[in-house]
Amino acid sequence: MSVPALRFKDDSGNDFPEWGIQPLKEVSTITMGSSPSSNSYNEDGIGLPLIQGNADIKERLSSPRIFTSQITKECNEGDLLLSVRAPVGTIAISRHKACIGRGIASIRAKSNSLQEFLYQSLLELEPRWKSLSQGSTFEAVNSDEIKNIEISVPSIKEQSKIANFLTAVDEKITQLTKKQDLLTQYKKGVMQQIFSQELRFKDDDGQDFPEWKFCALGEAFEYKNGKSFENEVSENGNYFLVTLNSIDIAGKLKAEHKRVEKTDNSLHKNDLVMILSDVAHGNFLGLTDIIPSDMYVLNQRIGGLHAKVNLDVRFASSYINFNQKYFKLHGQGSSQLNLSKGDVLDFSLPQPHIKEQTKIANFLTAIDEKLTNTQSQLELVKQYKQGLLQQMFV
Repeated sequence: MSVPALRFKDDSGNDFPEWGIQPLKEVSTITMGSSPSSNSYNEDGIGLPLIQGNADIKERLSSPRIFTSQITKECNEGDLLLSVRAPVGTIAISRHKACIGRGIASIRAKSNSLQEFLYQSLLELEPRWKSLSQGSTFEAVNSDEIKNIEISVPSIKEQSKIANFLTAVDEKITQLTKKQDLLTQYKKGVMQQIFSQELRFKDDDGQDFPEWKFCALGEAFEYKNGKSFENEVSENGNYFLVTLNSIDIAGKLKAEHKRVEKTDNSLHKNDLVMILSDVAHGNFLGLTDIIPSDMYVLNQRIGGLHAKVNLDVRFASSYINFNQKYFKLHGQGSSQLNLSKGDVLDFSLPQPHIKEQTKIANFLTAIDEKLTNTQSQLELVKQYKQGLLQQMFV
């Protein structure tokens, strides 16, 4: 029988007994969901929250969107939730007494000490559900497959030690996630105040800066379109190619890029790059970030912006991203939205005094640095936990 690489000792320092193998149905109660009639759905809090599938799960917790007055199958707060329809295998914890639809099964350990251990075990088993799922166009797992899947189960006392240890790691993840969310909300709030001029900075003498002026983006930046470099991509190229996949949903350049051997000098340090094409919802349209060096090349469907007046590009990039709604509204097309050069250049850009731009940019950059640091800590803890899971479960 397989043995975990990482084992706990009992309070006397001795080894616990070897783990046994049991089907999930022997250690838990499993309830398959049943969907209520859509006529019972409401957003007014009448009845129970309805959990139907992955869309109602967020950050490993139930996050139902609607309620139902027709109760079919229920789960209790603290029950484990397993998505049984495509995509199958997602594990979460229910924060609610809720109604569960056909896309969800609830799992409750037969002993309290086993519940947290069972959650961690099922997290480790997530990849296996994919291999059990049936159907070509609509994947699903059935109740027998769920009930009969085998898990390794240690003694009660070792279960408790494992669960307590991993719960402490999860609490750290929760704390960092909350900190990240609060920082994100804080940044959004202060940006609203700053860009609406509700919050103004003072100069070094404590005096007001001049009133803001506005201009078209085309008056402040030179614009250029990228060219197609896809056929020139080289794994060991010296230059980074900025493509539609180079900017994340937060408007930040990613760390990894495709590479090309040569440059056409299309981008220089402190130029801005902007997403010009996106799929139907346009969530990436107009997102902009700053090029950090001369080692970047502009690909097609990306716009390049080179400042031709004295401005702080950090301020300009922040303002553009804060007002991304403008670019989403101007996207044209059906399955894919595109921004025209005219729409980009017509965007109204404020021009505060350059020293006020810098004060604003420094302030927002400090928040970004805290966000980046928190995100890095969060990723390290998640990686640490993943390494533990791989060593502690078989």
